[in-house]
Amino acid sequence: MDTAEKRRELKNAMAHTTLERRHTAACELLPDRNMLLDLFPKGGVAAEIGVAFGDYTREILARAAPSQLYLIDAWATERYQAGLEKIRSDLGDQIENGRIVIKQGLSTDVLAELPHGLFDWVYIDTNHNYPTTLAELQISAALVKPGGFIAGHDYCSGNVIDSVPYGVVEAVAKFCHDMDWGFRYLTLETRGHFSFCLQSLA
Repeated sequence: MDTAEKRRELKNAMAHTTLERRHTAACELLPDRNMLLDLFPKGGVAAEIGVAFGDYTREILARAAPSQLYLIDAWATERYQAGLEKIRSDLGDQIENGRIVIKQGLSTDVLAELPHGLFDWVYIDTNHNYPTTLAELQISAALVKPGGFIAGHDYCSGNVIDSVPYGVVEAVAKFCHDMDWGFRYLTLETRGHFSFCLQSLA
C-alpha cells in the first residue's frame, strides 16, 4: 500500500458525523485565534494542551490574562525538550509564583489526573490525530466549569505541505454530536489552520 492509499484509509477510518443546526447556531466567526483569546474571561484558570516552545503561551498570558495557566505537553523529543527549557528560562518567575503550572506527560494521561471543574477554558494543540483529539475533548468536557470553553487549533483537514492528514474536524463533530456541545467561535486565518471554540449546549 503506497502512502496516498494509507492516508486515504486513515481518513476513511474516522467518524463522519453530521451536525445539526443547533450545533452551529451560536457560532461567531473571528479573523484569527488571537482575537479568540481576547474573548476568554479574564482572570480565569486555563490550560494550554500542547505547548511546544511557548509561542502561543505568551499570547495567552498577554491577551487572556489567566490567573493560573496549566501548560501540558509531553516535551518528549530532543527538539521539544528545548522548548520546555526555553519556557522555564523565559517564564521562570511566573512558574515560581504559581501562575504557570507545568505538567509534563501525554495529554490524555495528565488531563485524566486533574480535578473536574478546574478550568474556565482549555486550548488543545497536540498531535491532531483523530483518537487523541477525541479523547482530549471528552476528558476536557469534565474539566471545564459550567459555561466554560473547549478550544483548539488546526481545525482543518491536514498539513498540506507535508501531506499529513489531521482528524480534528472529525473529532470535533463527533464530540459535539455525542456530548451535546456546539460551536461558539471559529477563526478564519488565511493560511487555513483555523481554531475552534466549543461550549456545552446542555
